[in-house]
Amino acid sequence: MGNMAWWHWIVAGVVLILLELVIPSFTIFWFGLGALVTGMLLLMLPSVALKWQILVFLVSSIAFTVCWFRYFVPRKRIKDLLHDEQAAIGQTGIAASRALIAGEKGRVVFSVPVLGEESWPFIADVPVMTGDRLRVVAVLPADQGDCLLKVEKVGA
Repeated sequence: MGNMAWWHWIVAGVVLILLELVIPSFTIFWFGLGALVTGMLLLMLPSVALKWQILVFLVSSIAFTVCWFRYFVPRKRIKDLLHDEQAAIGQTGIAASRALIAGEKGRVVFSVPVLGEESWPFIADVPVMTGDRLRVVAVLPADQGDCLLKVEKVGA
């Protein structure tokens, strides 16, 4: 096969991107972009050997995929969670773990999922014992795309 022409990579990239419309996985798209990058590189440097073309394709495709899932998806999740925070405020649950110091993290469990989950980490301004009934008063962003619920005791 020798070398591939630059337009082979461009066509492959467009086909992969269009294939994403038929098979929605949102990873095929990034390999399509990797093929486009390789085609552009080959257009500028036509003497690049096939092994280097394949390396550029693989590295750029994997880099696009990793960047998407590591940096953009968690930010989107935080945005989605914070957008739905109004639905979470006022929900009540039971403390599954205690938090004896104000600001210490505990875990609250809900009978109906809140923000898509049945349990969340929480903080409170007062000591909370396991089994206390808690009400969500705020949704705070936390590490790695999660959130932290600020709660108050119900009936205290």
